[in-house]
Amino acid sequence: MRSVRWMRAALIAAGISVPLSLAAGAMASPEVQQQGVVSFVSGGVGEDELQEMKKLSPGYPLELLFVTKGEPQEYVADVKVQIKDKDGKIVLDTMSQGPFLLAKMPPGKYTISADHDGTVKRQIVQVAGAKTHRIVFVWDQ
Repeated sequence: MRSVRWMRAALIAAGISVPLSLAAGAMASPEVQQQGVVSFVSGGVGEDELQEMKKLSPGYPLELLFVTKGEPQEYVADVKVQIKDKDGKIVLDTMSQGPFLLAKMPPGKYTISADHDGTVKRQIVQVAGAKTHRIVFVWDQ
């Protein structure tokens, strides 16, 4: 897996920013995918795609963000993401196409594993209602 070193962290809402020069060559509309009951989209590479992900976010109850800590913070892509329900059944198993992954799934308790360069981070989330739950995964540089 490779990290997206050419993307600097600090999205205004999360305190992370991306240089405008990254917009060149970026795709404008990330593709919505389906795995079982979960629909998801990942991306955020380049300014256009980043803006598209921000627009899509309110329609998804789960938002994942992948970054490295340090100065400067940087976005990370190609993160192996696996989400399991409360019974341990895998409901999503994918590779992120950018530093953001948005997912629509039934309400419930989920365990999220995010693997970047062999370092796995885990978080538990309770998805409920229309509120977007934002989970940030941070790795050392």
